[in-house]
Amino acid sequence: TGPQNFTLNHTELVPCLCIQVRSEPSWVQSDPRPLSADPRAHRNLWRATRLRLLSPLAWQMDAPCALPAEAALCWRAPGGGPCQPLVPPLPRENVTVNKALEFPLLKGHPNLCVQVSSWEKLQLEECLWADSLGPLRDDMLLVETRGPQDNRSLCALEPSGCTPLSSKASTKAARLGEQLLGDLQSGRCEQLWNDDLGVLWACPMDKYIHKRWALVWLACLLFTAVLLLLFLLKKDHVKAAASVRRVLLLYSADDASFERIAGVLASALCQLPLRVAVDLWSRRELSALGPLAWFHAQRRQTLQEGGVVVLLFSPGAVALCHEWLQDGASVPGADAPHDAFAASLSCVLPDFLQGRAPGRYVGACFDRLLHPDAVPALFRTVPVFSLPTQLPDFLEALQGPGAPRPERLRERAEHVSRALQPALDCCFPPQGVPG
Repeated sequence: TGPQNFTLNHTELVPCLCIQVRSEPSWVQSDPRPLSADPRAHRNLWRATRLRLLSPLAWQMDAPCALPAEAALCWRAPGGGPCQPLVPPLPRENVTVNKALEFPLLKGHPNLCVQVSSWEKLQLEECLWADSLGPLRDDMLLVETRGPQDNRSLCALEPSGCTPLSSKASTKAARLGEQLLGDLQSGRCEQLWNDDLGVLWACPMDKYIHKRWALVWLACLLFTAVLLLLFLLKKDHVKAAASVRRVLLLYSADDASFERIAGVLASALCQLPLRVAVDLWSRRELSALGPLAWFHAQRRQTLQEGGVVVLLFSPGAVALCHEWLQDGASVPGADAPHDAFAASLSCVLPDFLQGRAPGRYVGACFDRLLHPDAVPALFRTVPVFSLPTQLPDFLEALQGPGAPRPERLRERAEHVSRALQPALDCCFPPQGVPG
């Protein structure tokens, strides 16, 4: 009845598609294969082609049309690299579509894949055993070849080629050559193919991978242990630095000479090490706060940190103590705004009167200037050391539970004594030496 247009889905167009026109009383075929030369139809054909496994060694290629194709086996290792042709290659087979075919194998393996080529162009590639045998394995494919005089050689299939197990190359197979040979001889490898040309073996690599990861984990653990050790050492160092005992040194500024000796003693104690607070080094803060407030703050911090308050007695300090004990009045010395010792007596005396002084306070005096018995009895309820004669005992009392061994204490006492001696000789010349 005239020309008519028919629309076909382009995905259904394949080279073997025929168009027939029916005309009564018989069929009339026009242009039996109009798409046989159309490249789009050939692309559709390969898109519609499927490979499927029928049994452990049988497979089939399903396609809408017959097509010229060859099939070959290759080996795909985990990691995403290309599928490697087998060495030596298994014979390529012509493929008949929709017909069961047999692999020339003894056993399937998930890493074995089928490549289908047409006109020397790869069209399909599928690892048919992956569904039934699981994902790709970390196995090494060993190729055993036989020579004319039954000579055997072994190589491992790697991305760079087939590496002889005795090679000195820097590949994984070369490094593990002896171990792989031992696995083959002990029966740990699985035989996949065997004919006159050679044998294919699949050798598990899991124990070597686990060993490698074990080494990595061991290295990580060692690294972590080193970091932990460094952390602990640093922590101990910081803790040791933080645990250096705090000492508050109080003295009466009788004159410039005694103040100089007090400063030398404080400096020497800092080298032990001890954290020493003394009003001589805090003149600006002392002027801003006043002696009483400064002493309150220093005493509270020292005792809260487990430190010790040192009362350095001199004739002036003893006189102030007697005057306070006798009169109970406000401490004299208002004309000495920086005299923390005078200001401190109002806080120090209650500690001694109420028995809170032991463990918190120690006394000291210089044996050329004052005898310990001259110190008021109330203050002798804590140890009063004569310096420099009793320096080792004095230092042990200052450093408390963290005091070093006796020989180390003697060394430190000698260091403090050497530091004090010039100031003592200058201020208090030995008897018989003119001043």
